[in-house]
Amino acid sequence: MLSNSKETCSGSRSRVEAAIQRRETDRVPKGEICIDEAVVKTSLSVDKAGFDKKLEFINKLGLDIVCLDPVYPEFIGRLPDPAEVCWADLGDWVNTGLFSFAVLDGVLGWGIKCFGFNQFLTLPNKSPLSIHSFTEKVTSLNIEMAGRLIDAGIDGLIIADDLAYRRGLLIKPRDMRRYVFSALQSQVAEMRRGGVPVFIHSDGNINEIIPDIIEAGFNGLHCIDRNSSMDILELQRNYGDRLCFWGSLSAEDLIKAHDPGCLQGLLDTICATAAKNGFILGTDCGLFKGIDLDGLALIYERVNCVAP
Repeated sequence: MLSNSKETCSGSRSRVEAAIQRRETDRVPKGEICIDEAVVKTSLSVDKAGFDKKLEFINKLGLDIVCLDPVYPEFIGRLPDPAEVCWADLGDWVNTGLFSFAVLDGVLGWGIKCFGFNQFLTLPNKSPLSIHSFTEKVTSLNIEMAGRLIDAGIDGLIIADDLAYRRGLLIKPRDMRRYVFSALQSQVAEMRRGGVPVFIHSDGNINEIIPDIIEAGFNGLHCIDRNSSMDILELQRNYGDRLCFWGSLSAEDLIKAHDPGCLQGLLDTICATAAKNGFILGTDCGLFKGIDLDGLALIYERVNCVAP
């Protein structure tokens, strides 16, 4: 199976590398930040979705990227020891010819898990020393895990941290910069010294902190949720010379794609975006149970025929 997948995906790694470097690509690269096991099982009519079946599903969709989520020990209200964390089938995935990303959780995600939502979001005001100490621990954890991943042959890293909701940031911009981005900058610097690109994933309206994302050293941004006032074409105009943008398709877009007129409108936007280089197509949410895979396949098939 591995030898066949390498042939199928022979251009995937170089295609994604070119997009990240904002160079021309032979076609629009495609990737999903997460693929729920239930989606694979339903699509392929199988009871289990291990490495082989997930690879078959990825090839069926024509994706260029695989994203590997961390597998943590049972959560007990603390940060894990790096040795307790793994990425399933990591050694197999880095040898497929796909561009492999590994996901690491960020400060806000860990903080909300460890402290609770309300307590952590008020921590900058109540206990600056506590949040500073916690961000240092997250930074150390992510840097150590990133080193392991890079040594194992991973192609890129994603720090996933939902920093905002639909209207704006979860915490004040001043606190975001003081605690979150100071930690992110240290992490990204170490990761990029390892020779891999680093993306950030965040839902919500993060327009206000795009300059901070650039200053922190990120190569790219995943999500681009139009429902949160994130406009892919405007982002490209303002920041396309410094960031690669990945995502932009909503779950609603996949439903609308069954209408020929709506499908053409989506393709026109994708073509306009891809023409600027530095773009990877995908959903803003990943593939979960109930998502319209047929609509996604319609978009992906038509995009394959379009050169950026």
